[in-house]
Amino acid sequence: MSALQCVSTAAAFLVPALALVLQSGYSYGAALLAIGALASLHRWPRAKQDPGTWWLMASMLVMGVLWITLADPQESSGQWDRPAKFVLAAMCLLFATAYPPKAKAMYWGLIVGCIGAGAVAMWQVHIEGAPRASGFPTQRTNAIQWGNLALLLGVMLLMQAISLRKRFGLPGKLLAVVGVLAALDASVLSQSRGGWLALLAAIPLGLVLLYQIKPRALGKAVVGLLVLLAVVSAMNYRVLAQRMHLMEKEVVVYDTQRDGSSSVGQRLEHWRFAWDMTKERPLLGWGMGRYMAEKEARVAAGRYHPAIVEYKFVHNEVLDVLVKRGIVGLLALLAFYAIPIWLFWPTRERMARHADAQVRAEVLAVRLAGLSIPVLYIGFGLTQVFFAHNSGIMFYLFMTTLCWASLCGLERAAVSPGHVPQRAGAALP
Repeated sequence: MSALQCVSTAAAFLVPALALVLQSGYSYGAALLAIGALASLHRWPRAKQDPGTWWLMASMLVMGVLWITLADPQESSGQWDRPAKFVLAAMCLLFATAYPPKAKAMYWGLIVGCIGAGAVAMWQVHIEGAPRASGFPTQRTNAIQWGNLALLLGVMLLMQAISLRKRFGLPGKLLAVVGVLAALDASVLSQSRGGWLALLAAIPLGLVLLYQIKPRALGKAVVGLLVLLAVVSAMNYRVLAQRMHLMEKEVVVYDTQRDGSSSVGQRLEHWRFAWDMTKERPLLGWGMGRYMAEKEARVAAGRYHPAIVEYKFVHNEVLDVLVKRGIVGLLALLAFYAIPIWLFWPTRERMARHADAQVRAEVLAVRLAGLSIPVLYIGFGLTQVFFAHNSGIMFYLFMTTLCWASLCGLERAAVSPGHVPQRAGAALP
C-alpha cells in the first residue's frame, strides 16, 4: 500500500470513528484527505477516473454554486463557507479515487464511532443528567444533528455487518451488534424525532433491497430488525413515550389554534408559509434576502405566526430550496441525492460481476453503506435543513467520497490481469 493510499485509508477510519466523539470530529479525516490531495497535486490529476466519479463531482460543484445563491448577504465573508466545502470535497474525491482507501478501515471506523457515540450519549444523559445527548459541551453540533448522525453511523454499520457476517466469528459479530445498539441508543437519547422518521422511511427500501439481493434472508432480517428495535425501545421506553406524546400534543394544538410556538407547530407554520411563497415564484424562487424580508412583512401583517421570523431556514430541505431558488434549485438538490443512490445501488448485474463470494460481500457492504447516506439524509431533510449545518455538509460529502473511493478500489482490485477494468458505476439500473 502506497503512502498516499495510507492517507486515504486513515481518513476512511477517522471520519466515522471521530465524528461524534470530538468537536467537529468528522473534520479530522477530511483535513487529512485535503492535505494528501494538496501534497500530491502533481500526481492524482493525471489518474484515469470512473465516469461515476465525474458525475459525483459535478453534483458537488453544482450544490456549491447553489449554496452561493442561498447565502445570506448579511454574513459577509461567512457566505462562502458552505460553498468552499463542496469545492474542497470535489478535489478530495479525485484524490481518494486515485488512491482508494481499504474498505475494512471504514468498517472499523464505524464500529469505533458507533460505540463512542453511545458512550458519550449515556455519559451525558445518565451521568451528567443532561436532558438530551448532543455530544461533549465543546462540540458545536446540536442534539438534532448529533442524533441524526449517530443513527446514520448505526445504519451504515448494520449494512456492513450484515454483508460481511461470514467473515467474522462470534466476538466480531457481538462487537458489531454492540456498535449498532450503541448508535441507535445515542439517537434515542438525543431525542431527535426527525431521525426516527427517517429510519421508518428507510426500512421499507432496505427490505426491498434485501429481497432483490437475497430473497431467502428476508424473513430472518425482519425478525432481527424487530428484535433490534424492541431492545432499543425497551432501553429508552420513557424517553420515546414522552417525545411521541409531546409531538401528538403539539400537532393537535397547531391544528386547532394555529399555534406555531412549539417545535412541531413552528415547522408546520414554516412549511405553510414556504409553500404559499413558492406558488408565487415557482421557477427561480425568492432568494435569501427577499425571502427574509417578505417573511417579516407577512408576519407583521398577521398572516403567519411570529415564531417563524427568527429562523433563516424552513426546517424542510426540499421546501427551503424550492422557496428560495425554485424548481431550478430543487433539481440541483435532487441530483445531489439521486446520483449517489444511482451509483451505489447494488443491481443484480453489478453484483454478478464478482464470482468470488468474499469480494462480492465486500462490494455489497460498501454499496449498502454508501446508499444509506443519501437515503437517510432525504429522511433527515423532512424536518430540518441538514445541509445548512457544518456537520450535515461535511459528513455527507466526505463519507460519500470515501465510500465511493472504497468501492472504486474494490472494483479495480477484483479485475484479473488481462481483463478490461469494470467501471464501478456501470450497468446502471
